Amino acid sequence: MRLALAGGGTGGHIYPAIAVVEALHEGGNEPADVLWLGVPSGPEEESARARGWQFAPVRAGKVRGMGVRAPFAGVEGLASAWAASRHLRRFRADVLLATGGYVSVPSVLGARMAGVPSVVYLPDVEPGWAVRFSRRFADVVAVTCERSRRYLGGSRVVVTGYPVRSSFVSGSREQARRRLELDSRPAVLALGGSLGARSINEAVLRWAPQWTPRFQVLHVSGRRDYTWVKDAAKSAGLVHGEGGYYLYEYLEDMATAMLAADLVVSRAGASTLGELTAAGKPGLVVPYPYSGAHQRQNALYLVEEGAAIMLEDAEVRERLGPEVSRLLGDERTLLNMAERSLSLARPEAAHALAELVVSTSRKRASRVMPTLAHEDRVV
Repeated sequence: MRLALAGGGTGGHIYPAIAVVEALHEGGNEPADVLWLGVPSGPEEESARARGWQFAPVRAGKVRGMGVRAPFAGVEGLASAWAASRHLRRFRADVLLATGGYVSVPSVLGARMAGVPSVVYLPDVEPGWAVRFSRRFADVVAVTCERSRRYLGGSRVVVTGYPVRSSFVSGSREQARRRLELDSRPAVLALGGSLGARSINEAVLRWAPQWTPRFQVLHVSGRRDYTWVKDAAKSAGLVHGEGGYYLYEYLEDMATAMLAADLVVSRAGASTLGELTAAGKPGLVVPYPYSGAHQRQNALYLVEEGAAIMLEDAEVRERLGPEVSRLLGDERTLLNMAERSLSLARPEAAHALAELVVSTSRKRASRVMPTLAHEDRVV
């Protein structure tokens, strides 16, 4: 099978694709070759090239909120779709898996033009513009949780769960803590995604000096914020590896850090839905207040299921310290939240989505593009 991938921009759109390829290897369906369609110089290009996969640039941009520029973006989008179509034909793709982000739109449209069957995966609870549009041209849509059906409907929606890398379900807290050389004190993992979350970083720097006598702090700042966070931490007396404070720019092995932690502080992006629950960890989630409401819906889902507590971005600097101290001091509440979190996990999600990709690759894609007027017919 010659597998094409499309998606990127954030880890929440990149890691599911990597997890599916892992699952294909484990299931004996190792792709003969992999092509990733993504934005040039984006994190998806780095991920693809690091694994020896082919990478083809496809330019993409948002249309929502562009006003009078929207028609021009539409023309550019069609040009990008034709480019994606050429890449897929040249690669001789058997199937395309699109995992979200604006680049998935021209990629899925290009797959339809090239006669390549496609699977669109929705990592968030609520679909954004990219998934709502690209699903019209896909053969099947896979979603993270049952709740997503209310936004999509139709018979072509399959609940697979969020695909996580195998390391999230194969390790243990004890092994992870030994690997990170942590002591017996409780540990909080604070992260804001692959790039960084300024409000979370500021809150951690404010409260970490008060936490470290009692707790260990694993602080993943993100690449964008790392330099100033490192300087600010030093000014606050926080040095990596001393007194229980550990500062990282970025962690490729996020599974080890999450398994070692007793509480996770993070944004509420797509990866939080899969990784937090796969590791069975309670969360303090801080949804990003901009770029649509998908993080808020992710956060509300975890809160309503008893797996997390939500803090607003505007209040995190004041409330994070007391909330972390309260939860790490309440073993029963932590245990209950951890159990609820683990109950939401779908450890076989990567294999389920991999099987869906394999079965879809055997279909013959229609070469006739559906019209936008018939959106309700195609899910």
